[in-house]
Amino acid sequence: MYDASHSKPTSHSVTTGALRFVARSWRDPGSALVYWLGEAEPTHESSFFDTICKFGSLMQLVLPDERPGVFVNRGAVQTVRDCGATKRLLFKDGSSLEVRYSGASDDLRDVQ
Repeated sequence: MYDASHSKPTSHSVTTGALRFVARSWRDPGSALVYWLGEAEPTHESSFFDTICKFGSLMQLVLPDERPGVFVNRGAVQTVRDCGATKRLLFKDGSSLEVRYSGASDDLRDVQ
């Protein structure tokens, strides 16, 4: 799914609240790539399942080419743009991610 060749072991604390999303590595589907707000490169975790459990409530989404395994922190999403069959999630750090989702845009972010 994602290339883990440039990732480094995670040094972030799960309490920082800076998580954007978690994805499976395409090289090792049992491991996780953790994308943080403000960081260009992901960090690497050896267990995808354990990583998902660490972060609690994440929303599982499917990528436009229908690859599963992306778990998004709705609290990191600033706005959502409707692009027809896909939605573009704009994160608080200016980064974005396109996902396949036909529901309401407000479902993809924390509405406060």
